[in-house]
Order: sequence, then structure tokens, then C-alpha cells
Amino acid sequence: DLAAAKEQKAKLESMTLVLKTKAGEGGRLFGAITNKDIAEEFKKQTGMDIDKKKFVLDAPIKSVGEFTIDVKLFTDVVAKCKVNVVA
Repeated sequence: DLAAAKEQKAKLESMTLVLKTKAGEGGRLFGAITNKDIAEEFKKQTGMDIDKKKFVLDAPIKSVGEFTIDVKLFTDVVAKCKVNVVA
């Protein structure tokens, strides 16, 4: 399991997940993007199914831009995944 988690970590850190959503003036989103939204979009774009609880957000994303989020894959294996939110 540890080897599989390290392999997933390498894949996650080499890619940028792009989320398209509706945004208003100044780049503020209508609503927010949560770890559930990120997990669903991740599965659509990569086919890899990672539980939404493994995506760690300090707070929901409420604006467009690029964000780096932690993905806890296994004990002591945390990937830094780039998420680009576009309008």
C-alpha cells in the first residue's frame, strides 16, 4: 500500500487539476469549491478514485486562481496537488 501511495503522490504532484466554475466580478465564485468538488473533478479528469476526505482544505475555495492543496494518501505520504480554478 505504501508503494502504491508513493506512486499516486508522484502522479498528483506532476499534474494540475483545472476546475471551471461560474465567477462574478473580481474573480469571486458563486458558491465555493469544496473537497467533494475537487474529488469528483479529479475522478473525471484522471479516472483515479480518491476519497474526498483525503483532500485537505483549510477553507473552501471562493475565488479564481491557482491553489496548492494537500492530499493525504497514506500515513506520512502527503502529496501537494495544484488546483487551478477558472471562470
